[in-house]
Amino acid sequence: MKFVSNKLQVCHFAQVPCKPFIVDVTDEQDAYRIMNILARQHLFLEEEGIIPDYSNVICVRMWDDTLEPDENGEKWSDYWNEEECMDWDEFEVTYLHIPGNMN
Repeated sequence: MKFVSNKLQVCHFAQVPCKPFIVDVTDEQDAYRIMNILARQHLFLEEEGIIPDYSNVICVRMWDDTLEPDENGEKWSDYWNEEECMDWDEFEVTYLHIPGNMN
């Protein structure tokens, strides 16, 4: 398993469309952990009737110096692990996801 050296963030869009809640993470394992915490919290809120059931998205993005800056001067893109030739979903399933474990 080879991690990327780029800066990573987890973005949680609590109700699509909306501004995301963003958490800087140290690596892919940290991203996986934070994503699962956010997902479990969201499920808890829905199950307890605190929020209704609606579309939400949790994703990982990475800093990419090869991109032109966006309107905010930033260079974020979807996660891509060049050495592993994997996007986030592939990397997560291959290396991080243990069935029955959301830690």
